[in-house]
Amino acid sequence: MINIVISGYIGYSNCGDDAILLAICEGIRELNIEANITALSKNPTITMRDNNIKSVYRFNWREVARTIKNADIIISGGGSLLQDTTSTRSLLYYLGIIRLAKFHNKKVMLYANGIGPIYKKINRLMTKYIVNKVDLITLRDDLSKRDLDSMKVTKPKIHVTADPVFSMNINKKRYKDLLKDNNIPLDKPLVGILFREWKNINYEEIIANVCDELIANKDVNIVFIPMEYKEDIDISKRIASRMKQNSYVLDEDLDSSSIIGVIGEMHMILSMRLHALLFAALSSVPMVGFVYDPKVSCYLDLLKMPSAGNVKELNKTYINDIVNDVYNNYDKYVNQLDEIKVEMRKKSELNNKYLLDLINSNID
Repeated sequence: MINIVISGYIGYSNCGDDAILLAICEGIRELNIEANITALSKNPTITMRDNNIKSVYRFNWREVARTIKNADIIISGGGSLLQDTTSTRSLLYYLGIIRLAKFHNKKVMLYANGIGPIYKKINRLMTKYIVNKVDLITLRDDLSKRDLDSMKVTKPKIHVTADPVFSMNINKKRYKDLLKDNNIPLDKPLVGILFREWKNINYEEIIANVCDELIANKDVNIVFIPMEYKEDIDISKRIASRMKQNSYVLDEDLDSSSIIGVIGEMHMILSMRLHALLFAALSSVPMVGFVYDPKVSCYLDLLKMPSAGNVKELNKTYINDIVNDVYNNYDKYVNQLDEIKVEMRKKSELNNKYLLDLINSNID
């Protein structure tokens, strides 16, 4: 029996990170090894319930240290964990978990991480020092590889793969009933809108106008989908309230599987949320991305999907042109996604291949 501990942004009701954990656990189970999985979580009860694994409170350092000491493999799992855009405190937490693991001579894997941005010089030096001690790194994109290269992280084996969600086995259940239960009519094509608050930038009026144009020109129903409910529900309602046409807000706190299913029912989406774009790709739902972080732009390029530009400088005319192009050339974008998601799945499955190699290795 091998003991695996997963560290990440777990237990915060973030659908993207919840889906990453589901995908990692699913991948480990498909390796056909006997494994005990424990996640470090802000909410261990929910994490255990939703993933059928063990979990400990991530800020109980005595319990965290005991768990790591009894582990064989530590996975720093998915998402943009190593960055200081959110805060230096967040970066120090994840570096601290890695440092603790190496103190106990445990094998450590950065699993499909998105690295950066890391701006502060001292933070970059700490990251270089600690990450150079891990045993294996897989990254979800080339941008992350360039960030590690710039920090001179050279000692671990580094492989560029893809985000873990691309290897998920999607539930084929249809989610039309969930939409009906929330009084969202299905008589027209649905366009999903997924936005978040970001650094006091106000793009509500522009997005509301774009949505009104879509309804007027394409005869669609607009559905606001709060992906991280507590964070996104207010801005979703505010944008909807600025619209002249009727729209709908999915006012329900959904788990990651339900969010994936609901996005799969959309005709297309407009999104700031990175994992909403990835969830759309899983179901070949065309998208327009709004860039607040380099990771969004990077994955739009990988998916060959259009960008509406940086949220700091949005142009309504340009966005309308992009949205109309996707709508008018719909089959082209669907076919592109059909091809690309197959390749992304193959890359994502490499994360588990490399993990198995590490498990079977003789690295001390």
